[in-house]
Amino acid sequence: MSARHRAARVLALCLAGLGCLTGAAPAPAADEPGASEAVRLSLPQARALAQMALQKGQPKTAYALTEGLLKADPESGHAHFLQASALGQLKQYRTGRKAAARAFRTARTDVQRFEAAKLAAELSFAGEQPTVSQFWLRRTVHYAPTEEMRAKYVNAFRNVRHANPLSFDLRFSINPSDNVNNGSNSPYNLIEGSPLIGTLSPSARAISGVVAKTDMLAAYRFREGEGYETHISGRLLSREVRFNNPAPGISGSDISSLRAQVGLRHLWAPNESGYWRFDVFGGRAWYGRSPYYDFAGIGVRRVQNLGEDLRLSFGTEVEAQIDKTVPKADATAYSAFAGLSYALDGAGEFGAHLQFREIDSDGTNRASQQWTAMISYTLGREIGPAEISVSVGHSTLDYDQYWVILPVPGGRIDESWFGGVTATFTGYSYMGFVPEVTLNAEKSRSNISRFNVDQTSISFGIRSEF
Repeated sequence: MSARHRAARVLALCLAGLGCLTGAAPAPAADEPGASEAVRLSLPQARALAQMALQKGQPKTAYALTEGLLKADPESGHAHFLQASALGQLKQYRTGRKAAARAFRTARTDVQRFEAAKLAAELSFAGEQPTVSQFWLRRTVHYAPTEEMRAKYVNAFRNVRHANPLSFDLRFSINPSDNVNNGSNSPYNLIEGSPLIGTLSPSARAISGVVAKTDMLAAYRFREGEGYETHISGRLLSREVRFNNPAPGISGSDISSLRAQVGLRHLWAPNESGYWRFDVFGGRAWYGRSPYYDFAGIGVRRVQNLGEDLRLSFGTEVEAQIDKTVPKADATAYSAFAGLSYALDGAGEFGAHLQFREIDSDGTNRASQQWTAMISYTLGREIGPAEISVSVGHSTLDYDQYWVILPVPGGRIDESWFGGVTATFTGYSYMGFVPEVTLNAEKSRSNISRFNVDQTSISFGIRSEF
C-alpha cells in the first residue's frame, strides 16, 4: 500500500471516529463528491490533530485519531505515546500504562524513551501501582537527557518508594576465592605446636572455587502513623559454593547454606534526632542442603544524629537456635554493636564499628565469644571511573572449651586480620544499578593450626545508587 493510500485509509478511520464522538456526519465514501479533498490529510497532519485534541482536553477525539494512526503503522512510537496520553486523561491508567510501554518499546531515540518511561511511571502511580511506577522511574532516570533531570527523577523515585507500602531489596555477588571452605593453609593439625593429631584431610585444606551470595528482602508496611510504622518482612540469604576442581570427600553443596526468615519490624521516630527499630523474627537455616537449626529472636537498635555530619548507631539482639542435627546442641546467640559514621566536609566519609557476639550452648565446640572491630573510609572523589572505599578490621574468637579428640588445654583462640578495597563504577549505571568490585584479604592465626587460614577473594556485584 502506498503512503498516499495509507494516509487516506487513516483519515477515513479517524474521521469515522470523530463523527461517532461528535455526532457529525460520517466521512463521505470514496465515490461521493468531496471525498478526494477529505483524504488529502497526511499522517503527520493526523498526528498533529490528535496532539491538538489532547491539548484542548478532548481525549476521546485524540484516542479515535490514534486508533486510525496505529492501524496504518502499528510500530509508530509517537502514536502509542499519544494514545497513552489520551487514556491517561480518560483515567484509564492501567491500559494507558500498557500503551506507554509500547511507546517505549517502539521509540527510536533516547529522548523518546525518556518521555515514554516518564509517562508510564506517572500512569502507574495514578493507577495505584507504585511498584510498577518505581520500575519505570528507574528507566526514566536512565534515559534522562541532563543531570538536572536525572536528579529530579531520582528524587521522584525516592518519593514513590516512600509512599509504596511494599519494598524490595536485592543484593547479589559472585566471589572467586582461593579458600571457599575456610580451610587450613597447612597439611598438619598442630595444637600449641605439637603434632599429636597428625595431618588434615583434603577437605580441611583450603579449596579454591566460586561463591555466589544472594540476599533478598521483601517488606510490607501495614500500619503507620505520626512518627511510626510497622512492617512484615521476609528474607532469604543464600551462599552457593562451587569448587574449581573436585575435592575428595566433599563437594560445594556440602558447605552451601541457606537462611530463610520472616519477621515484624517497628520503627519509631519520636523526634527528628533519630529513631528506634524493634525486630521480632524467626525461621530456619540449612547447611549442606539439610536443615541445620530453627531460630527465633528479638532485636532493638537506635540511630542517633549527633550533628549534621555525625551519626551514632547501637543495638543488641538475642537469637535462640534449636539444633536439628545434634541432640542437646541448642544454642542462644547474644550480640551487641555500636557504630559511628562521620561525613567529612568534601573529603569522604569515615566509619567505625565494634561488635560483640556470644554463643551459649552445651553442644561440643559450640560455646564461644567473639569481638570484632572495623574502620572504613570512603573517598570523597572518584579515582578514574570509580568511587573507592577501604576497610580494615580485627577479630578475636575465643572458645573456653574445645575438643580435638581430647580437650584442648586453654580452649581455642583465633586472631584474625582482614581488609578490603571496593570500587563502585557509578559511570556505568543502568536503571540506577551500578557494578561493584571488591578485593578482600584475611589472615587468621590460631593455637590449633587447622584454623590458620589465609584467604584472598574478589567479589563482583551490583547495588542500587538510590
